[in-house]
Amino acid sequence: MVQATFYDGLNAERYTAEVVPSGARSIRVTPSTGESVEIDADELTIADEDQQQLILSRRGMPGWRLILDQPVAPELRAALPGTNRYGGWIDRVGLGKASLVLAGIAGAVLLIGHTAPLWIAPIVPPSWERNVGDAIVGDFGDLRCRSPQGQAALETLVERLDPGATAAGPTQIRIAALDVNMFNAAAVPGSNIIIFKGALDETKNVDALAGIVAHEIAHVRRRHVTEALVRELGIGALIRTFAGSVGANAEQVVGLSFTRANEREADADAIATLRRAGIDPRPTAALFAKLSKEAGGDSAPALEFLDSHPGSKGRAGNFARSYDPKMTYRPALDPAAAKAMLTACGPAPKAPKRP
Repeated sequence: MVQATFYDGLNAERYTAEVVPSGARSIRVTPSTGESVEIDADELTIADEDQQQLILSRRGMPGWRLILDQPVAPELRAALPGTNRYGGWIDRVGLGKASLVLAGIAGAVLLIGHTAPLWIAPIVPPSWERNVGDAIVGDFGDLRCRSPQGQAALETLVERLDPGATAAGPTQIRIAALDVNMFNAAAVPGSNIIIFKGALDETKNVDALAGIVAHEIAHVRRRHVTEALVRELGIGALIRTFAGSVGANAEQVVGLSFTRANEREADADAIATLRRAGIDPRPTAALFAKLSKEAGGDSAPALEFLDSHPGSKGRAGNFARSYDPKMTYRPALDPAAAKAMLTACGPAPKAPKRP
């Protein structure tokens, strides 16, 4: 028999009580002013424990407390609940099993997060994505280059790479040049491709840019853009974006990044596209090699491009190896169209004269 301090939870009175084990997993508590009550160990939880006291509470009875002085007799301690070290259910199943369960849950969450874009993207209605794309491209306003000849050349290049791609319809690809002094190109929602003036000025080679545009076409065709929207914005933000709140997310949408798997697929498709169109892949390889070299020297154009694309050195090798000396290649555009495309946003600024 052990003397304990007891609070019944009905008032603030402090009582004494006698406590004895009653069976393997229960105790009998006899308050000084009441009848004995038998309590199963499963009804009890350890509210606190230190070297001086063990404080028990009772489920469903707020304020109920049984306070035992330490050390508690072994036969009584055996009838009490175990120490609540990690949380109720963890203590019941054991830390080892709980760790496995938690690891499984974490793995499932990661798996769902990784694979969700792959199975959500194909079911997103193209009309939704088209509305987002229209709003984003329209939001560029005065940044969009308006040269009719330059726009026609851009569309001619897309047609050369993907015949019928610019024809009106649900799968129509639309391309625009932006008067932004940045070396970059991007696929954005709604089958839209944008290419920046910086890329036109720095490259000065339409055959090299053909590989870049072919890469972005691949992102469009494989719906990598929608995957990236799901992955980076989340499903909730994706729905809000498709519902019309494009302005708040426009910058983030334009800056979407793709997975390495996406980029490998787009490069492989681009190489196949250049081959099918009969365009020499070596200028694209040379462009990537140049960007890789510039990146090593902290060159701004290269770093801008690499912010949203993978490393260029390996890509240069892939395009270079796709060259077939037995094939007959022809320019992506005729000279007049090539000039119109490269100057779609106006001529490149002249380099300052060296003193």
